[in-house]
Amino acid sequence: MNQWITVLQIIAPIFVAVGLGVLAKRRNLIRAEQMQGLQQYVMKFGLPCVLFNSCYGASISGESLATMVMTAGLVFGGCAWAFSAGKKRFPYHNFPMMFSSQETGMLGIPLYITLFGVEHAYRIGVMDVAQSVLVAIPCIAILAADTGKNPSVGEIAEKVVQSPLLIMSVIGLTLNLSGAAVWLNAVGVGGIITEVTGFISQPVSAAMLFSVGYNFSLQKGSRSTIFRIAAIHFTLFVVFCGIMQSVLLLLGNVEAETRWAVLLYCLLPCSYLSPSLGRNEEEYTIASGVCSVLTVISLAAFCAMATVVA
Repeated sequence: MNQWITVLQIIAPIFVAVGLGVLAKRRNLIRAEQMQGLQQYVMKFGLPCVLFNSCYGASISGESLATMVMTAGLVFGGCAWAFSAGKKRFPYHNFPMMFSSQETGMLGIPLYITLFGVEHAYRIGVMDVAQSVLVAIPCIAILAADTGKNPSVGEIAEKVVQSPLLIMSVIGLTLNLSGAAVWLNAVGVGGIITEVTGFISQPVSAAMLFSVGYNFSLQKGSRSTIFRIAAIHFTLFVVFCGIMQSVLLLLGNVEAETRWAVLLYCLLPCSYLSPSLGRNEEEYTIASGVCSVLTVISLAAFCAMATVVA
């Protein structure tokens, strides 16, 4: 009984937050532009502070570097396949984006810190950095070029460098690996910094899960295609998970939190940016549906994880 109470303590707030998002959308309690403002706060301020604190105090090891390399390589392979398949079987402009990155920012990191705490968020955060810099941003640039926008190499590089998630992760890692964090902590400045960034990041999990519920979408006319693409995405990343877990097994002495981070990452939905890259209503609808179906799967998998971890 105590175990189930513990599990409910973990998952109940998540489903309540998602449910409130659904309610807010159906009752028109919050307008779309207001929702976008909330998301912008989290993505530009709250979540970067989460990653900074995690990287600042992290014990970076070879397993973190290994997960970064594997993430970039496998997701690149999946994205390359999607570009090829999109021309033949799935003629949707935004199809490759559904395989270029997992939704770690709005869903994965908030779920992960619910189970393991902010101090371990870097374990899934480094995978987000790897997929974003090496796969997702170039994919976005390619798709944008096909819609009449033609970004240069410099513009793409500028997007990478200006990402708040990347900037704060790099700053935290630099202070950590250089030993500056130890000195800052010794003189008391480090504690002030982490308290400030910790305070700013407090609403991250609730806000992002509320957003997930608000953006849930699954229209009847496209369900067959939506379920088919969702099944392909899920199967592909389950295979990726098996590969990554096997490599980590070979490395030996890998901490359990890293293995859980890999598992959760592979079970996440595709990037929530996918619908916005559609060129018409059909492509937007399909991508939104795929994100919604995979989000339900992710939350179900998270419940199972919570049961085991608890």
